[in-house]
Amino acid sequence: MNTLLEGLKQGLELGSIFALMALGYSMVYGIVKMINFAHSEFITIGGFLAYFITESLLKKPMGGSIWSLLIALFSAIIVCVIVAIITERFAYRPLRKKGSSRITALITAIGVSYIFSGIMNAIEPEQLQFHKFVDKNVSFYIAIITTAVLLTLLTVFVQKTKIGIAMRAVSENEQAAKLMGINNNFIISLTFMIGSALAAIGVVIYLLDGECFTFEIGSVTIGLYPFVAAVIGGIGSLPGAVIGGFLIGIIRAITQVYSNIGLSSWVDTIIYGIFVIILLFKPSGLLGKDVREKV
Repeated sequence: MNTLLEGLKQGLELGSIFALMALGYSMVYGIVKMINFAHSEFITIGGFLAYFITESLLKKPMGGSIWSLLIALFSAIIVCVIVAIITERFAYRPLRKKGSSRITALITAIGVSYIFSGIMNAIEPEQLQFHKFVDKNVSFYIAIITTAVLLTLLTVFVQKTKIGIAMRAVSENEQAAKLMGINNNFIISLTFMIGSALAAIGVVIYLLDGECFTFEIGSVTIGLYPFVAAVIGGIGSLPGAVIGGFLIGIIRAITQVYSNIGLSSWVDTIIYGIFVIILLFKPSGLLGKDVREKV
C-alpha cells in the first residue's frame, strides 16, 4: 500500500511538470490552430541552459544555491522566449501571410524541430547531473503549487483581460479580429512567448531534486509526453492539458514503482494505448470541443 501511495505521489509531481509543458502546447494550438513540435526543443534548451548557469554560479564564492537557481530559471525563461519569438517570426509567420494550409504549417513545425534537434545533438555534452537544490518532498509541493497557480493565472488572463479576449478573438476568426483592430502578429507572438516560458519553468522544476538530463530526456521523455497529455485532455483546453499531464504522470510513476514485475517496460504501450482509445471515442480529447471545419 505504501508503495502504491509513493507511486501516486511521484505521479502527481511528474504529472504537474507534464501539465506545465502541456499548457504551452495547448496555448499555441488554441490560438494559432497549429501544433508547435519545436516546443520539446524549447524544453531541452531551457534544461541545458539552467544546468550550465547553475554549475557556473555555484563555483563562485557568492553563488548561493537559491540565487543560482533563480538566475538560472529567469535566464532559461528569457532565452526560451527569445528562441520562440525568432521561431514564430521567421518560420511560422511567413506561412500565415501566404495563407498556407495547416499541413504545410505542421510539416514546417516538424522541420524546425529537427533543425533544433540537429544543433543540440551536435553540441550535446555527456549526461548532465543537475545540482540537488531540494529533496523529493519539497519538489513535490513546488510542482503542485506552481501548476495550480499558473493554471489559475492563465485562465484568468485568457478569460478576463483585454489581451486574453483578443487572444480568443484571434482563435475564433483571425481575419475578423484583424478588422476589429487587433494586432494578430503581437497576439500570436505573445502566445508563443507564454508557451516557451511554461516549458522553461517546467524543465527547471523537473531538475530541482538533482535529476540527470540529456537531449533525449528533454526532447522525448519530458518533451513528447506533454504533447500526448495536451491531446488526451483536449488540445486547446487549459484544464484538459493539466488533466492529461496528471494522467500520464501517474501512469508512468506507477509502472516504475512496479518495475519488479516488468511493468515499466510497458509504460509507452500503456500510455499510447490509452491515447489511441480516447481519440477513437472522443477525437477532440477529454475536455476538447468538437469543431467541424467549414467547407
